[in-house]
Amino acid sequence: MPTNTQSSDTPTTNPEAYRTQRGRVLAEILEAQRAGLAPHLIELSEQQVFPYLIPCSPRTGRDARRSGTLLGRSAPVFVKRGRQVRYRLADVTAWLEQSRAFPSTAAALAGASAADH
Repeated sequence: MPTNTQSSDTPTTNPEAYRTQRGRVLAEILEAQRAGLAPHLIELSEQQVFPYLIPCSPRTGRDARRSGTLLGRSAPVFVKRGRQVRYRLADVTAWLEQSRAFPSTAAALAGASAADH
């Protein structure tokens, strides 16, 4: 029987397992909202945020906390609860909403090169 050598730090390469886990994370968020919690009161672990809400690994998220930059822009803010790092849903949502949207790859490349000058 093969053993799983995948690090718990690496997002799964199995698309079905990824979708299942992402669904669980989103269900937990919706459940908290339905219970009446405001988004600024819902706190998520880095394993819930990365890669299921923000498309990068938890390792990249930890590096972003140190550097202050994630995917070419300011990293989302976080909260420390003792030794735990938590992300407020409102902050993650705000970070995602600040992403630039493009109608095509050509437009994205043109926008990126214009921002460089």
